[in-house]
Amino acid sequence: MYEANDVTEEEVNHLFMIHKKPLCQGCRVNTRDNPNCFCALVPPPNGTRKSGLWQKTSELIQALGPDLSSHRRASLSSPSGLTNLGATCYANSILQCLYMNSAFRDGVFSLEAEVLQQHPVLDQIARLFAQLRASNRSFVDSDAFVKTLELDNEIQQDTHEFLTLLLSLLERCLSHSAVSKAQTIVQHLFRGRVSHVTS
Repeated sequence: MYEANDVTEEEVNHLFMIHKKPLCQGCRVNTRDNPNCFCALVPPPNGTRKSGLWQKTSELIQALGPDLSSHRRASLSSPSGLTNLGATCYANSILQCLYMNSAFRDGVFSLEAEVLQQHPVLDQIARLFAQLRASNRSFVDSDAFVKTLELDNEIQQDTHEFLTLLLSLLERCLSHSAVSKAQTIVQHLFRGRVSHVTS
């Protein structure tokens, strides 16, 4: 039985069988069984390494541009975008317009927790708005909202029709709120009247 610091260097070498392994002569391939080989820790000038401490990005990947998943917002005053999940740009444009409407956004943020729990669409839009406001990333994933509405991300929809249906749904859900500015926000901001006059 060994006490602390009783293991000798010779015993460590024996444990890792260093005495049986040849010293590396610049093989450029990291031999998994050879603790003497450190060649692949740093890739050769024209090579690449897919993972590891000294990862090098290939010229092809560099030509594609920066990794969008690591993009960060320049400042909190510049809004985040939404990921396009296929043919969801019509929904994303409406969501971004609704978010940029500060009165609507404040109405959504004023909702009670119980109302959010009872109405998944309100919960998802509140979560999405919170991410758009607080996220450091330059874009936010709208997948949960799209799934809540059961939108098909392979079929393009009419933006105006989507807005009309979404506002009708939100109006019904918001009517359950006890917060007056949230309860009537859709009627207050988006309801209008069309009249046709024939002379």
